[in-house]
Amino acid sequence: LLLLTDRVKAICTLNGQVVFEDVFTEKFGPLKRMVKDPNTGQVWIHTERAVFRYHVQRESRDVWKMYMSMGKFELAKEYCKDRPECMDIVLAKEAEHCFQNKKYKESAKCYALTQNYFEEIALKFIEAKQEEALMEFLLKKLSNLKSSEKIQVTLLTTWLTELYLNRLGVLESDTSKENQYQETRNEFRKFLSSHRNKECLFNNRASIHDLLASHGDTEHMVFFAVLMQDYERVVSHHCQHDDYVEALNVLSKHKDVKLFYKFSPVLMQQIPKNVVDAWITMGKRLDPKNLIPALVNYSQSAGTQQINEAIRYMEFCVYELKETEQ
Repeated sequence: LLLLTDRVKAICTLNGQVVFEDVFTEKFGPLKRMVKDPNTGQVWIHTERAVFRYHVQRESRDVWKMYMSMGKFELAKEYCKDRPECMDIVLAKEAEHCFQNKKYKESAKCYALTQNYFEEIALKFIEAKQEEALMEFLLKKLSNLKSSEKIQVTLLTTWLTELYLNRLGVLESDTSKENQYQETRNEFRKFLSSHRNKECLFNNRASIHDLLASHGDTEHMVFFAVLMQDYERVVSHHCQHDDYVEALNVLSKHKDVKLFYKFSPVLMQQIPKNVVDAWITMGKRLDPKNLIPALVNYSQSAGTQQINEAIRYMEFCVYELKETEQ
């Protein structure tokens, strides 16, 4: 506060601007003195004829604006923690400042915390060809969504999957960017494995599988299928790629009897000994009657081995499982 003979001025110490001015008429006489009460914070001013009292309230209410205009965004945010509408303005200003200075990732993080239109911001990064920043924005936005906002969660999850696959495809074709590829691959797997995204990914697993298939990313197709506990798809994939041992390993690990019945005929033609070993390990969990298609599905090229293994399993059923049905 600045006391003059005919007026009182309040000057901001941050920028030197006058934020308040009170002019006195001549009838009160010149202002003599100003005193502040240390207990109440009230300011007293007197002339020879009158006494005036000033009560300063919320002195720092507009400090955030000043810090924001000075580019001191962290300080600005400190002064509007309890005022979300002001915080939103500061974050938007900071985001724009970072964008203008080509600090795109920092800009994305700030924009994700604002109430600005999602489409406008996404388009902003797309037009600037800043895919990494766009992904940062989408990831941050996704983490701030509530589980009840299912449509938005689905949209962002699907879009991010597409962006990850695009990026992996670009990096994989460039041998000089092996480290970036591995880093992005790990990030993508972490994204797919995220507990937060689990429900959305499960509910939209068919769409995600289609996306993975359209990019020819068999590695992540299998990875995602395992995450979704879609072991039928995993076993089918291994069989299609002639990896019968791995297909049997998946069956043996998860012990799903229905899948054993479904895939045993195919596997019996290729690796009969391994299959019978797995059947024996499963013991009474398997119903021998349901394995008959696999036992009689002989091929000419490996007929003898299949017959021998079929006999071995039937002997196991008779002598170990005590099966008496014919």
